[in-house]
Amino acid sequence: MIFNIQKCSIHDGNGLRTLVFFKGCPLRCPWCANPESQSYTADIGEYPNKCIGCGLCRDRCPQNAIAADGHINRQFCLEECKNCTDICYAEAKRNIGKDYTIEELYKEIKKDKIFYDIKGGGVTFSGGEPLTHGKYLKEIAEVCQKNRINVCIESCGYSKFEEFKDALPFIDEMFMDIKLIDSQKHKEIIGAGNELILENIRKISEYGIPITIRTPVVPGYTDEPENIAGIAEFISTLPTVKEYELLAYHNLGESKYAALGKEYLLKGVKPPSDEDMIKLVKLANSILNKYGKKCFYMKDNKKEEGTKC
Repeated sequence: MIFNIQKCSIHDGNGLRTLVFFKGCPLRCPWCANPESQSYTADIGEYPNKCIGCGLCRDRCPQNAIAADGHINRQFCLEECKNCTDICYAEAKRNIGKDYTIEELYKEIKKDKIFYDIKGGGVTFSGGEPLTHGKYLKEIAEVCQKNRINVCIESCGYSKFEEFKDALPFIDEMFMDIKLIDSQKHKEIIGAGNELILENIRKISEYGIPITIRTPVVPGYTDEPENIAGIAEFISTLPTVKEYELLAYHNLGESKYAALGKEYLLKGVKPPSDEDMIKLVKLANSILNKYGKKCFYMKDNKKEEGTKC
């Protein structure tokens, strides 16, 4: 199941890229910018600003879960029903998530091949967590490789290695998250320990795939210097990890929680300042530079390595 296909991305691998977002993730990061990616089944998104007040969705709902103002009562809604999304031509209620065959998905990716050929780009499979769709990922990545389309993966790393190892020969590059180096904190905040993630990163690096490690810098959660230093120490000797990217927290996904009837847990949390980000970048580089690796963060579409603001 795919919930979005985004064109013309420039920050998720080399060149101009098509992002394919798999649905379903085993982790629950409270800062997740794509909450619609978490469930492995289709969701109903609700967008009141598009509602025209026709009442058709209310008339079609077998659970009487839609109020007079058109708002869904999620307590009574059977999301697998989809009557309201089928009838809503204003798209105030719509399905999030669609099943694609390998042929259907490749047809969408192939539309942009001319741009990959010109700009040296390709396809990036993101999520959710694509590694938990191992068999499908292997099949679509193999088709792309056979047609000379570069394949990149964005992953939280939380999946059994046996489930995705057959896809590795068809992957050119990976971006992998390490959010917290302390496993107990990782479990308390995200819902699972980090042992499986770290072990998968080791195995993928030993396999020979180039990896960029990423950490979302979230004030009060992941921004402790000890956390960044610990992650830098972990990745410093991994053979194919050359770069460590710090991602400044943002709340751009907050409106998505409302659309899904979910609570956004980080209300009021402010993005880290440039100064705070540069301090963390310098800290990581004090460890990584000894091993020929670099830490940076993105500022104004450029890689900032902490030398200036």
